[in-house]
Amino acid sequence: MKGLYVHIPFCRQACRYCDFFFSVSLHYMDEFVAQLVEEIRTCGKSYPAQILNTLYLGGGTPSLLSPENLDKILDAVHGTFSFRDDAEITMECNPDDLNAALLKMIKGRGFNRLSIGVQSFHEKELQLMRRSHNAGQAEASVKRAASAGFDNITIDLIYGVPGQSAAEWEENVQRAISLPISHLSAYHLTFEEGTIFDHWRKKGRLIPVHEDESVGFYRLLRDQMLSAGFDHYEISNFAHQDKMSEHNLLYWSGLPYLGVGPSAHSYNGSQRSWNISSLKEYMEGVSRGESVSESEQLSSEERYHDYLITSLRTKWGADPKFIKNHFEEKFWKHFELKSAPFLEEGTMSITDGKKTINPNHWLITDHILKGLFVD
Repeated sequence: MKGLYVHIPFCRQACRYCDFFFSVSLHYMDEFVAQLVEEIRTCGKSYPAQILNTLYLGGGTPSLLSPENLDKILDAVHGTFSFRDDAEITMECNPDDLNAALLKMIKGRGFNRLSIGVQSFHEKELQLMRRSHNAGQAEASVKRAASAGFDNITIDLIYGVPGQSAAEWEENVQRAISLPISHLSAYHLTFEEGTIFDHWRKKGRLIPVHEDESVGFYRLLRDQMLSAGFDHYEISNFAHQDKMSEHNLLYWSGLPYLGVGPSAHSYNGSQRSWNISSLKEYMEGVSRGESVSESEQLSSEERYHDYLITSLRTKWGADPKFIKNHFEEKFWKHFELKSAPFLEEGTMSITDGKKTINPNHWLITDHILKGLFVD
């Protein structure tokens, strides 16, 4: 196990596009933290003497935690697990939470990376998405974090918002570049089942952007970030060379990780598991000493597909030698055969012996994966 993800499932309000598991009932925060601490300590018994590379507090909104509750979680984590001296320790934060006191506290508790959920620098887009901050707070929070001594700051942006123009998206990207960030994650808006945006789409209240516009937004993003000296190392992620997300690289490299908290996922190399997506059932289950997770053993075919899905999202691509050494020979032969047409047409290429999807063609990754999968 190389990394630990801690899910804090609380938000001040529900964003209209989000389908992650969360709760706006902050009344349950103290009880939740008590049970989370118990789960952390219980899980630690299965991973004795392992040194972890990353810790990631995600959500939800971890920056909503009180100093007391954050201390309880971190005390449990560090009392249970050991971390590399230079481990990447990340907290997700909302711009409106990042005051000087919070920044001082989390820096003092060892956090060395912040992930700030900006999403947009335009008021109309923030209001449409029902974000809890405004554009001024978004920009100020990044500058405040840098002034507090954080030199590894990533922000999230969303593009393809209904009504968004290319000029507005370019302004978002340029404002991000102008800030003291070392990493940017940019995601195209998706209308996830059950969200308010999806409901509005079905009612005709929101119209998704045209596919041609989406392609234009993506290309504009890539061109602007590369011009600003960022490395496009994964479909949705850009970084200065030494500031790539180590925690996310665990996911994309197929390395084992542990997730705690409701709805958190774990992977041990051959088995996927996930905690139940219910705050009440999670807390009750942990308090009774019961399992709060489900799991599935992956077949060779599923592991092969997972490897392609994760590796081909990155600039490093899939390694035929890895496939040959870790899977049955039939999967290596299949990969060599099925990748040949993509190499010939130029959508894939070979770099240092690995087969990659050319970044200009990352938008058709799903099409290429379909061609590489075993039927």
